[in-house]
Amino acid sequence: MTGSNFWGSVEGWIAIAGLAIGTFLIRYSFIGLFAGKRLPPLVERGLQLAVPAIFAAIVLPLIVMQQGQTDFVARAPHLAAACITALFAWWRGGMLAPILAGMGTLYALQYLLR
Repeated sequence: MTGSNFWGSVEGWIAIAGLAIGTFLIRYSFIGLFAGKRLPPLVERGLQLAVPAIFAAIVLPLIVMQQGQTDFVARAPHLAAACITALFAWWRGGMLAPILAGMGTLYALQYLLR
């Protein structure tokens, strides 16, 4: 470590503490303000869809992009595996069957297309 001590700067620790307190307050505001209260159905539905939407936003670039560029031809096995996984998730439900189907599809296509 050049030019700094092991614990870093005071400003860095203040920033970390501020972020920790802010994150806690944001999370607690939902728990504290809405505990025991009924949310409107539209809000409840939106909260149910938040996790799949976040997951899709994280995974989709990994499926369609290679080295920062969209390349549908090179990523065709990944796209096919994602479609098979989505079909298995819709048809079978659960988590294990779609994951195994998607992984099997991806590895089989990568092997066949070498």
